[in-house]
Amino acid sequence: MTVLQIKWLLTALIGGAGCGLAGFLLISLNLPFMGVCLSHAALAGAVLAYFLGTPVLGTALVASLAVAALVGPIADKTRTHANTVMSILFSLTLGLAFLGIGLMQDRRSELLGLMWGNLLLVRWADIPPLALAWLLPLILLIVFAKETKAVLFDREIARASGIHAAAIYYAIIALCGFTVTVNLNIVGGLMLYSLLTNPAVAAMQVAQTYRTAVIGSMVLGALCAAGGLALSFGLNWPAGASIVLVSALVYAVSLVWRTCKGRDAVETNRSW
Repeated sequence: MTVLQIKWLLTALIGGAGCGLAGFLLISLNLPFMGVCLSHAALAGAVLAYFLGTPVLGTALVASLAVAALVGPIADKTRTHANTVMSILFSLTLGLAFLGIGLMQDRRSELLGLMWGNLLLVRWADIPPLALAWLLPLILLIVFAKETKAVLFDREIARASGIHAAAIYYAIIALCGFTVTVNLNIVGGLMLYSLLTNPAVAAMQVAQTYRTAVIGSMVLGALCAAGGLALSFGLNWPAGASIVLVSALVYAVSLVWRTCKGRDAVETNRSW
């Protein structure tokens, strides 16, 4: 295995594990659409960075966290469901991203790369942020295990029990926003949602405990990313699209497994 192949494989494994964990957290909070909302906010922020000449990662992260911070207050003030607010913000950020791409014709190929992703263009310098985006949520789950599990189960019950539910909740959203941002150029803004959702949901189909669901989400995320990379090599397909296809296949296999075992459907945040 060459040095380049080691770099690509390491990136796929770390990035996939981070996305799997972030997906588990968002789905457990009953906010699966937050993943696509954050990914397109990061995409719009990255496009803005090309206009302003600012660092792409930093600007994309600010945009992603800004949108994440807006969801809760807007939903509370307007008494609108969070998913509805996310849909509006998603459409806004997607429109801004396409507008920026249309206006910057001289950089269009680079900007389109952010939409579709290209794991093969990753640099060694991209790996530490990927590892950090995976480890920080994992540390949160370990250090604040009881509090985090309570918030994932039910925020209102957690708040009534004296837990700082809002702090845990917004920390989870912020960390997921960070994960989405650093994986933007690997899978692409338009396809990142599948790597956030499919491995986590597949793990929830087969896991019997909270711990195995967390571990399974990370393992399946890593396997989906690495499997997509292998498929990309073997068939000369785009890496991002290959990762999406593998993650969808993993989810399909989990459904077949559950059906064969005769298990009832697993509800996201109430079965652990």
